[in-house]
This record gives sequence, C-alpha cells and structure tokens, in this order.
Amino acid sequence: MTGASITSYIRRLTRTNSTTYTDADLLADINLFKNEIASHIQQVRPTIWNMPALDDLVADQREYAFPSDVLNHIVSLELKFTASGDYVLAKPIARKHYNDVLQESVIVSNFDNQNPRYFIRRKALYILSGTIVAVTNGIKLVYDAFPADLDNLTGTEDLSIDPTTTSHGFPREFHELLARRVSINYKNINNIALNRQDLTYDIDLEKALNNFSTANLDESIIGTLPPSDSDNGFNL
Repeated sequence: MTGASITSYIRRLTRTNSTTYTDADLLADINLFKNEIASHIQQVRPTIWNMPALDDLVADQREYAFPSDVLNHIVSLELKFTASGDYVLAKPIARKHYNDVLQESVIVSNFDNQNPRYFIRRKALYILSGTIVAVTNGIKLVYDAFPADLDNLTGTEDLSIDPTTTSHGFPREFHELLARRVSINYKNINNIALNRQDLTYDIDLEKALNNFSTANLDESIIGTLPPSDSDNGFNL
C-alpha cells in the first residue's frame, strides 16, 4: 500500500471522510499504530530494525554528537583506532561508575584501545580509551530505527520501500493489519461496533508475525551517520 491507498482503505473501513476523520488525526493514528506493530515485529525478529552506520574518529576528540533517536537505541558500538587495525567492541559504562576526572592524561592511564568503554551525555557519545587519532570510518555504530513515520496521506510510493539509506520502510505483510488496527481504534473511540474481521485482528497479527519470524539473510542495509562537528561546542 501507498500513503494514499492506506488512507483510502482506512476511510472505507471506518466509513469516514476528511471531515469526520481529519487528516491530522488519521496521520497521527497511522504512525502510532505503525510503531505498535513494529514493536511486535521486533519481538519475533530482534535485529529487523538494526541500522549500521559509520562515522570518523577525530584526533584527540572523545565526544561525538549524534541524534537522540540514535543514542537512545544503540545496539552496539565498535571502534577502530588505526587505519589498518581491526574494530574492537566498546562496552557501555554508566558515568556514575567512572568516578575519575575526564582529563586526557587520566583517561589514557585508566583505559586502552583494546577494551574501550563509552557513556552518553549531552546528546553525545563519550569514548573512554587510549589516545585517539584520526581514523576514517573509525566509528561503527548499530542502532535500532523503527520504520519511518508517514509524513502525508497522499504519497504514491509503497510504504515498504526504505525512504532513505538511514530509515526503514514498513513491511507490506503488515499493511492491511495496520489499516485494520487504525480502524479498530477509531471505532472504539466512537463507540462503533466491531465487525467479524476486526475481532480476528489479534489472531491475524499473530499469524503474520509467525510467518515473518524467519529473517531474509540476503538483506543488507548500510547507513551513514551525519558528520560530527570536530569540537561539537563542548569544553572537554
């Protein structure tokens, strides 16, 4: 389905128009229940919304600003400290568990580049490691990115198509279920009796999830993070 076709289908299911079910309300409901179903999908395929991305390490820089939706959904962080070296896994550490000062000489005496750590502050990753030199693509980040929100109700591109290289589409296997879920919500709010198809929603969703639970191992998605500012405006 496209944005336009799912809109038309929902309005047919609910017997509404743009006056009785406004575009703003419908768009908000589509995105709300898109995320609800995406969460169910993630339970049966935990890596389905993983988005790998690369960024550069900057010499002597420990703090790297990234969008909040990236920082809030980090799956893994790997770092490469030399151009010819291998990536190593950086493990998270709570800031409260590192009680020393964030001074370069102290950090390099407490950490090395074989077992780096990181924490998040001020919408940025803060890396605890040995000395950092400039390395192109020295940061390899994997984060969860739910399918992109629908931004209008007139789109002609299928919702399953990835809108960008750093965002997911919404699997076509769940388009009809999404439309039905929005319809059910509208009917519940407006005290409209559910029909037989509405009442089988949970069963049909479970069947779709079971069928979708086997990943397609041929798929690969590569994204690129926005470039980091060399100083990010921070006083390190």
